Amino acid sequence: MDFQKLDKKKDAEFIIGRVLDFGNLKEWKETIDLYGFSKIREMAQKHIFTDSRSANFWSMMLHLPLKKLRCTRNPSLKIPKAFLIR
Repeated sequence: MDFQKLDKKKDAEFIIGRVLDFGNLKEWKETIDLYGFSKIREMAQKHIFTDSRSANFWSMMLHLPLKKLRCTRNPSLKIPKAFLIR
């Protein structure tokens, strides 16, 4: 990815998605300054998270119901054998 070729307006969905997936605190603050909280909330609802923990985290941070965020992985409903009563 050539970061010099990214357009801040045209590639907003891509940039915000990468910050949601891999960003640190500094990048999060810069993204808020650049796009605003409401734009990030809007893009987060279009973003597909690869991990349910990330979706849960951003649900809390962005004040969005978890059902409005999409994730590629479904949590397992199986109980691990280590927790079974014997």
